[in-house]
Amino acid sequence: MKTSQTFTRVVLSIVIVSLVASLGCEAMIGRIVKTAANRQASSAAQATLEDDALHVFLCGTGSPLPDADSAAACTLVVAGGKVYVVDVGPGSQEVAQLAGYPTRAVAGIFLTHFHSDHIGELGEWAMQSWANGRTGPLNVYGPEGVDRVVRGFKEAYALDDQYRIAHHSAEVMPPGATEWLAHSVPYTNGPGTKILEDGDLVVTAFAVEHEPVEPAVGYRFDYKGRSVVVSGDTDQSTNLELNAKGADLLIHEVLIKSVMTQVSHAMGERGISRLQKITMDVTDYHTSPNEAAQSANTAGVQTLVFTHLVPPVPGVIRKWLFMRDVDQGNVDVMLGEDGMTFRLPPGSDVIEID
Repeated sequence: MKTSQTFTRVVLSIVIVSLVASLGCEAMIGRIVKTAANRQASSAAQATLEDDALHVFLCGTGSPLPDADSAAACTLVVAGGKVYVVDVGPGSQEVAQLAGYPTRAVAGIFLTHFHSDHIGELGEWAMQSWANGRTGPLNVYGPEGVDRVVRGFKEAYALDDQYRIAHHSAEVMPPGATEWLAHSVPYTNGPGTKILEDGDLVVTAFAVEHEPVEPAVGYRFDYKGRSVVVSGDTDQSTNLELNAKGADLLIHEVLIKSVMTQVSHAMGERGISRLQKITMDVTDYHTSPNEAAQSANTAGVQTLVFTHLVPPVPGVIRKWLFMRDVDQGNVDVMLGEDGMTFRLPPGSDVIEID
């Protein structure tokens, strides 16, 4: 077997060398560069700014646990020619950039709470959107405490900002874009509070149940009769059900409590006491897949998408594990994956999924 693999690698190397020789090294590099530039300038994702539909892109469906297939928590919403980002977990901006989303058009970042896997890439979203063409201040929304988070990240990136302006010039990297504006959103049970009205877009914040993490909120985006709700981290929440009433799309976190309980016991048997406690603690402030489906049915949601998937498991096992105990009821239920897109055209109940 090893001899066969070695032979295959040798043959592939010969083929690659032959292609380079026949095309010419510089010519091939030039084609690669032009293809990449064309993709960046004219991707389908760039075209979402001109489309009148509500667009949703999953740029992070993972969790704090390492997952080679998923970035941490992030959902991107495009409406009215602007980009809005809910949570900015590690790895998420790379997913958005590789998909070609126009981060220059980021008009707001919305933080649901301040766990590290939801805020860890705030600085990179700020810097990369600036480098890609954002010229005005970055608006960051979140519950009480958001000003403290913004100050910390802003200070951490202050020297980097100076370097880039000095190197590339203020004309290319406008200093005004280094301003970050923190907006504290209400944290209330009951009907949510409108925190942003931008043309036809209305964004509402509402309380969810993630104690002892408090405050924690979810967000609802309504645009031309279409709607998407992002739960943030929460146990099964009656207040979320109230605020998700009739939504087209619910992006809801899930954690398989029975599996994490088994993980905790296994850690205990190995004498890993710290992880034994942590893996048991997380079961009391997250939502199981079937509980999320119950909430979606109570709210009369059209489509439910699982995100913040805990535990991380590979490939086909992932879908089987998260869907096996779900009673879908009247809701379309699916497993979220990084890179998944949803298009909700106005005047319709259609959800186009790619």
